[in-house]
Formats: sequence, C-alpha cells, structure tokens
Amino acid sequence: MSPRLIPVMLFAALGLPALARADAVADLRATLDRLQATQPLSATLNTSSTTHDDGDTGKTSRAQLQVSVASGGDGLHIGFSPELLQRASKEAALNAKNKDTPTPIEDLLGKLSPVSVQPMVDFAPVLSRQLDGATLASQRDEAHEGKPAHLLVFNVPLPASASQQMTIKHYTGQIMVWVGADGMPVAVRNVMEVKGRKLLISIEVGNTTDYRLAVIGTRLVVLSRHTEETHSVFGKAGSSVTDAVLVPVASAPVGAGG
Repeated sequence: MSPRLIPVMLFAALGLPALARADAVADLRATLDRLQATQPLSATLNTSSTTHDDGDTGKTSRAQLQVSVASGGDGLHIGFSPELLQRASKEAALNAKNKDTPTPIEDLLGKLSPVSVQPMVDFAPVLSRQLDGATLASQRDEAHEGKPAHLLVFNVPLPASASQQMTIKHYTGQIMVWVGADGMPVAVRNVMEVKGRKLLISIEVGNTTDYRLAVIGTRLVVLSRHTEETHSVFGKAGSSVTDAVLVPVASAPVGAGG
C-alpha cells in the first residue's frame, strides 16, 4: 500500500462518525418536516396528577379526569363534560368556605390549556423547535420497548433569561430521541435540572418528561406523556407527577411507535 494513501484513509475513517451524526440529525429533521397535521383527528385525553408538599403539612393531592379532543382544519377543540365542570365547581365552593380545602380537579383543569394539549395531537413542530439550538452529544443503537431503535442525545443550552434571574450553580439540559427502524421518532425524553441562588434564597428545580409517540395518518402524536417535577425554594420542597394518555378514535391507522 502506498504511504500516501494511509493519511487519506485515516482522515476518511476519522470523518465517518461526524458524517453519520450529521446525517442522523438531518434525517430526523427531514422526517419531522414531512409529518404535517393535515388530516383531522379525534381522541379522548385522560390525565391525572399527584402533588406532594414535602413541608410541615406533608399534604398529597390527587386528581384524574377525561376530556375530548378534536384537531382539524378548524383548529383545536377541547370538550369538558358537564359532570367534570360540576366536580370542579363543588371543589371551588368548598374552598371558598375553607381556604385549606384542596382543589385538585380545578388545578388539573387549569393545566389543560391549548398550549399543553396541542403538542399531544401535533408533536412534530414541537420537537423541531426543541431541537433548535441543541447540539448532538452522542448516539447509539438502543432498543425501545423491545423494538430496534437508534438513540440520539442532544445537549440543550441554558436559556439566557435563567442566568439573568439568578446565579446558576448547576445546570443539566438534555433531549433524548429514540428513532425507530423506519426512521420515525418513537419516544422522547426531556431532562432539565437547575440549581442556583437568588440573593440569599437557594433554588432547585428538576423536570423530566417522557413522551411515547405514534404516527397517525399524517401527524405525529403523543400517545402518553409522563412528567415528574421537583422543586425546592428556601428549604421548602415539593414534587408532582402528571400523566396524560391520548386515545385516538380516528379511522386512520396507527404507525410507528404505536
């Protein structure tokens, strides 16, 4: 072998991982661009929450509810049954008499805004925005729920506004995307941890959200979303777990990730 060919082959070999990484991210973004929510979708959304106060009271509150969801050319519609609204009204009435009375249904209803529901029925543009500014840290083949998949791990920079609001002591931000054998994303995990201080107040916040995805018709939907949050401010800590499960009733077949 000619000595002149050795450096060429070596540089080519060293360049393969970088090329593979670039292709994996480009392929993912191209796939997300193709997934357009052009077909209507109807579903039921079951959501539940458990909130725990780690302070002196040690209170734990739980709530569970179901709403209907429709997404199409005329926008997003969220339907609340009369029974559900009556439950929330009763909670509010009891709380008006005793401010210590918890209102878990009312609190959970407050989280069901279009901002939180829309990503469930059209996740492709949401994931694209999450990846903006993120950098690929690593990738490897890793099965998801027993099926072959390729895992992409992205580092997410700390928002500039956070460092302006407090002194940051520790920060971790990551997006993990599992891509199925057909090139469709089947799961996503978002991880964020911040420890800092504002004046003399110590602040710790953590959030981990897992998404299980599927392609239905022409859109990427979130079949389930599991969020665990923790916080500690000036020694007062708490945590919450929120689950949302989307049950499609559309006639379109379920694709990848289902």
